[in-house]
Amino acid sequence: MNGLRMPGGGVRRTVNNFTANADMRFDEAVLADGTAARVVNFDVTDGALTDGYGIESSPRFEGITGMSLWRFTRYDYDAGGYVSCDMYCGEDGKVYYDYGDGWQELPGVTFTSAPSAVGYRLYGDDSILMTSPTDKMYVWDGVGAPRKVDSPYITSMVLHYERMFATVAGESNAVYFSDDLDPTNWNDTDLTEGGFIQLLDERGKLLKVVDFINYVYVFREYGISRLTAYADQRDFNAVNLYVAGGKIYEGGVCACGDTIMLTGADGLYAFDGYSATRKLRAVKFKPSPHASAVYSDGKYYLAACVDNDDGVNDSLVVYDLSEGTFSLSSLPVKRLCKLDGEVFAVTHDGLIGKVSKCGALFGEALVKVWESGVSDFGSPDIKTVSEITLRTDGDITVTVECDGKARNYNVSGGGGVKRFRPAVSGKTVRIKISSQTAGARISRLSCLIRRM
Repeated sequence: MNGLRMPGGGVRRTVNNFTANADMRFDEAVLADGTAARVVNFDVTDGALTDGYGIESSPRFEGITGMSLWRFTRYDYDAGGYVSCDMYCGEDGKVYYDYGDGWQELPGVTFTSAPSAVGYRLYGDDSILMTSPTDKMYVWDGVGAPRKVDSPYITSMVLHYERMFATVAGESNAVYFSDDLDPTNWNDTDLTEGGFIQLLDERGKLLKVVDFINYVYVFREYGISRLTAYADQRDFNAVNLYVAGGKIYEGGVCACGDTIMLTGADGLYAFDGYSATRKLRAVKFKPSPHASAVYSDGKYYLAACVDNDDGVNDSLVVYDLSEGTFSLSSLPVKRLCKLDGEVFAVTHDGLIGKVSKCGALFGEALVKVWESGVSDFGSPDIKTVSEITLRTDGDITVTVECDGKARNYNVSGGGGVKRFRPAVSGKTVRIKISSQTAGARISRLSCLIRRM
């Protein structure tokens, strides 16, 4: 809060805007003016406290439960243009697709864990390749019957120079690659077909492959390696680039335009192909072995653990790469997926919805909180919170806490500046704003503090 001394020994502290957000690194007593100790389910990017990110129902997936979803786009020679169908894997492991005329089951395809999908043109036709860490690959051209391929148990895969490169389940110490021009041929008995490259060093298991600036980057438990892989597999070459300070989590690795964001045990990093730079220091993450991330419209969406110690994702962080700003929401997201430019979330109970700034979870408003640090305003003396003013469009609760004792004040929305006089005294003061109404917009928080 910015300070303005008042007649009679008082001082008025004002938050001109809330863009300082929260900083979880420091003790609450040493936070900079205007920086909160906690901001959850609010968005602050325009200076006011507004509805943060939530999950809203999507008519496309309403009433559906699943493990993952994706979109398959192919060229239809009969129609003379591209057609798309949305696809998802249900909790029963079966795959369903919809060209716009209703969901239909894809016969003969069943997964025992959440699958991923990659599009590829195979034998002149666009096809979708579907894999999971516990199942062989399925291939479907969008028209005929799908077929099962004798592939490794793939945990991640990427297309690079007409080959598929993959990390696999099990010992996870090798990058596997398919035959040139045929991602369904993983035969490693002939130099003209598929094969693998082992990477055995202190960087640990291979977690994920990413195609980035003409190389295949291999993200591992404790580091990053780079694979140069052109047409002839005899010319493939692997180089180790980076050793991480903490464990890297597979699901948090995501290509974001000209950088790759990754989630580690010690925070978020941006990797440019050569070195990694720490980002978003203001948020402290707990171990997040099941992190999930996607990139859309300049933003890195990450489902991870901020409060839980059990490894179950409890929060969604949306980080704007160009602005360096972020929004934190308390949401039970198991997996993030992207259909074109839209971000979808699969919750822990299998519900599917679209991520948006709705401030709610499937229509139920989230409890939004902005909480200041604890301040003595530069004096050990007892002081009184004499007056609080603010603007709010919705009903809110303002909590004034002095020396650990709190009082709540209900404030109705609308009607211009709101003013109330708590007359609460103590050596230290904390202000908390909470809201559980849609369309929240709170601004111009100001507190008048007087010494006793």
